[in-house]
Amino acid sequence: MLSQPAVSLQLKSLERDLGLPLFQRGGPKLLLTDAGEVLYRAAASILFAKDEAERAIGELRDGTKGRLIVGAGTTGGMYVLPRILQAYTERWPGTEIVMQVGTTDQLLERLLQNGLDLAIVGGPIEDRRFKTDTICTDVLVLIAAPTHPIGALDAVALKDLGGLPFIVPEVGSRTRQLVERRLRDAGVPMRIAMQMPGTEGVKRAVEAGLGIGIVSRYAVEAETATGVLRCLPIAGFSLTRPVSMVYRSQKYFSPVGARFRDFAKSFGAERLGTTRGAATIGDTAASLPEPVRRPAGRAPREPRRLAHAPMRGMRRAHSR
Repeated sequence: MLSQPAVSLQLKSLERDLGLPLFQRGGPKLLLTDAGEVLYRAAASILFAKDEAERAIGELRDGTKGRLIVGAGTTGGMYVLPRILQAYTERWPGTEIVMQVGTTDQLLERLLQNGLDLAIVGGPIEDRRFKTDTICTDVLVLIAAPTHPIGALDAVALKDLGGLPFIVPEVGSRTRQLVERRLRDAGVPMRIAMQMPGTEGVKRAVEAGLGIGIVSRYAVEAETATGVLRCLPIAGFSLTRPVSMVYRSQKYFSPVGARFRDFAKSFGAERLGTTRGAATIGDTAASLPEPVRRPAGRAPREPRRLAHAPMRGMRRAHSR
């Protein structure tokens, strides 16, 4: 505590520095001059800002509030990330999260530029400049419109896909690269009929009956439930990939960022099936809601497979 004489000396020194009197002296009370009022308001604002800064820094330190910029891949991550965000913000609503969507290559570039804190993408990342954590295992499924010639089938043989028109994502898509490589390794020629920007474009074109596609199972849950699209089993063919959380190797995470990273990993393991065995395309299709219902009491029939003669007719129809 300062004594009264010491306070008076400090105030007189401040007035000399400012070149104006701060108090009206001579009466029973000490009143502020106009200059004193201005200085008082400025000092109160500074003290309030100091308190606010200390509170905000404390929230960041404790991880109760903060801001994250998270990327999502166009062919996988954008269908997984919103599920994680919904669960996370229910528990920590004070975190501001900005979501950016792009191809895997675009997101990796933004990470290097420090424009993103982390990203959720489909497929492994082998670049040593990044670290990855597996969120879950994604299964890619064959989709077709119910009105498409193969849409009414119960099963498709891998060889039956040769020559059929495929709707694919843009060049550079990791999903497209994986599908093309696996079909090529299996000796199945892939005829690309149309290229669309991301999975949403692929789904819309397939719904219109313009061709077939292979997309993430997470991307078509709503469409298969309503019967807009059908997932068709491909006998003996498995197409899986990890959904990964990726960030720069030297990335510093704030308490909020570190908490989100840990939450995403645990959410994937508990809710999205990181540790579950990889299913085949056929297994995944069977587990999704079936849009075509058979009458009650009717005995199940053997799965119909595409015969070679109808396939030749279908190819001629698509080539017209």
